[in-house]
Amino acid sequence: MKISVTRLFGPDPDPIEYECGVAPGGDLKDRYPHGVRFAALIRPISHGVFVEGTIEGRESETCARCLEEFSRDVSVRVAEAYSEDVPASDALISDVAPLVNREIDVDELVSQMLVVDEPIAAVCDPRCKGICPMCGVNRNVQSCSCTDATIDPRLAGLARLLEERGTD
Repeated sequence: MKISVTRLFGPDPDPIEYECGVAPGGDLKDRYPHGVRFAALIRPISHGVFVEGTIEGRESETCARCLEEFSRDVSVRVAEAYSEDVPASDALISDVAPLVNREIDVDELVSQMLVVDEPIAAVCDPRCKGICPMCGVNRNVQSCSCTDATIDPRLAGLARLLEERGTD
């Protein structure tokens, strides 16, 4: 969906208040099954427009520690400048987005902002204990009697040194 901002280039324009629901596509479709809400104020700047607002929704994720599905609320701040001086061919290398035909592609803006906001390793809870590397049990659900005393073979020499030093 595209927003025309042509009226912001007239004399003494009022900002555009914009709000809509967006159903992200591609990989984001599964993560945001109920879509997101985009609300913004679009105002003129020299040779372009500035979009300021928020994207809010509920994301479905998989915990990086325990591999369980969970949902988290997402609120992303948007502060994006668009300029007619930036050609579309420079979109990937410019700090300012190109303003082509005086329109803003809301779907593209929302998708980019959600991808950038994605955590590297989403965790269901900061206290998540994860999965036991020995037996594979989810430590949040049940305990196991496994010990984490296995020594990484690359550090075995150092462990031997520490043992020898402790016996002196």
